[in-house]
Amino acid sequence: MKTAAIYETPHDIEKRGFDALVKHLGPGGAVQFVTQYERGRGDYVQERKRILKGVTLETLRERLLAKRTR
Repeated sequence: MKTAAIYETPHDIEKRGFDALVKHLGPGGAVQFVTQYERGRGDYVQERKRILKGVTLETLRERLLAKRTR
């Protein structure tokens, strides 16, 4: 019989929990699971508009190609 583990910090518990999710669900499944419980903050639509203002598919393509050549 396993005894209850004692974790030093909330971060330690969070890390071990996420590691367990990744082990059993895979990285994508773990993220999908967590997002079901995370409410998030702010206004996603407004934030996206601000971040992507003036960005076109062509500018995204250029950025990706530039990163590949680094």
